[in-house]
Amino acid sequence: MTTTIIRPILLPLLTAGLLTVASCNKWDDYKKYTETGEITYAGKLDSIRILSGKDRVMITGRFNADPSITQVKVFWNNRRDSAQFTVKRVSGDNQFREIFAAPEGVTTFTVHTYDAKGNKSVPVSVIGRSYGANYRKKLSHRIFNTLFLGTGSTINWEPADASIGTIRTEFQYPLNGVTQEVVTPTATTVNTLPALPNAATVFRFRSIFRPDTTCIDTFALPWKDTTLVPFKNSRIPFIASAKSGRWGNLSDWNANAAVKSHGGFGGWDEWNSNIFNVESGWGSPAINNGKLWQVISLPAGTYTFEISDLRDTNLLPTDNTYLVAAVGADLPDVANIGSALASAKIVNGKPLSELRIRFTLTETKEVSIGYLTTQVDGTPGKFCNIRAFNVYAN
Repeated sequence: MTTTIIRPILLPLLTAGLLTVASCNKWDDYKKYTETGEITYAGKLDSIRILSGKDRVMITGRFNADPSITQVKVFWNNRRDSAQFTVKRVSGDNQFREIFAAPEGVTTFTVHTYDAKGNKSVPVSVIGRSYGANYRKKLSHRIFNTLFLGTGSTINWEPADASIGTIRTEFQYPLNGVTQEVVTPTATTVNTLPALPNAATVFRFRSIFRPDTTCIDTFALPWKDTTLVPFKNSRIPFIASAKSGRWGNLSDWNANAAVKSHGGFGGWDEWNSNIFNVESGWGSPAINNGKLWQVISLPAGTYTFEISDLRDTNLLPTDNTYLVAAVGADLPDVANIGSALASAKIVNGKPLSELRIRFTLTETKEVSIGYLTTQVDGTPGKFCNIRAFNVYAN
């Protein structure tokens, strides 16, 4: 008996047929997308950055080797907003840089390049930021702290707020009819000025900001006017116009005979780094209505006179030592302290916030500002070591 073997040749044939059908279907699908020809992409912009600005941004990038690019478009807000730029290539220059208005805040921008045939590049997304009205609301002037005149006139500033991008403060004041300008960087807290007016005068300052290091713009606050009060020789080391041993007379201060209780000298003390000190007792006589003061012509405004740095004192509430401001060229006596524009008793243990006076003028006046004391002799005597005074317009 003969056995016949039938081989399964139908399966490979069927499989080949199915593959042929599938290949035809894929080709037909591909042809739907290429009926108008192959897709051509323009070369994209490389190394794209968005630099922040004031209600605007700057886009920068680098063109690749594609010489056919004629246009760059930037889209944002779900492509509802856009900016477009015509490209004019210069031989040897492959940099792109343009500025356009943009809404305040952080935004994702999508960038395409186009050639003359309208072919565009693949999209490139980049995040940028614009600063506007909301940022401006956060800005405030750097605080003007103290002004010291005499040997080396200086202006002290509070530390600048770096978190809001303060970069400098500009300060202007008139001198002999010419406007002087001083620029103070953020890191600087003290300005040494070559000269200052001899009378109270209005000066102006403003702070300048850059919100981040890449920002192409700065923000400037409006100029702020305030009054420069030339209170001289007002801090350690106090300067003596004349001295004998430990004691001396203060330069730029008026002094009556009563306060010069150390053989014709008083107010300047070489101890404790040349300090302001009026001392009685320990062999020196009592002081009756001792006065040390400066006379300044002040325009209408509100002013503060204060001890800004007190080393120590043993004055008590029963003692009669005052900070005083009075209209005219002299201070009142202790008995007439109520006639002063303002006064504050100096007492051991008072906080510095209470060792100050404030007064208001409705018109320009000549004002005496200073120190008035009646104090006893004996042992222990009385003393008041002051490191610094401050006068400023509020």
